Amino acid sequence: MVLADLCTLVNYSKYSSYQRQYVMNNLFSVSVHMWSLINCFLTGQGPRRANLHKWGLAQSPSCDCGQRQTMNLIVNMCLLTEFEGGLNLLHEADDGAVIWLESAATAALAK
Repeated sequence: MVLADLCTLVNYSKYSSYQRQYVMNNLFSVSVHMWSLINCFLTGQGPRRANLHKWGLAQSPSCDCGQRQTMNLIVNMCLLTEFEGGLNLLHEADDGAVIWLESAATAALAK
């Protein structure tokens, strides 16, 4: 399921009946936690160390790689957590994206 398809439900009428059924069948196939993480990466906001440090909840704004930890760094540039294909493929929320979100992204944001 491509995340963009779900995000365009506002224009639901443009879909054929088959496409509408596919979207509805897959709408809830990704957990709420995964949707929340995907939204964090879409907006560039979330519990990254740069924000946690600013709020006094982390000792350093740095990622384990040494750079300032941002959502963009986690998904696109960090040698420890980079998602192959970057943000564009993450939007698709396919099995690879979900696995990455459950492992590398969750681990990076949990520290």
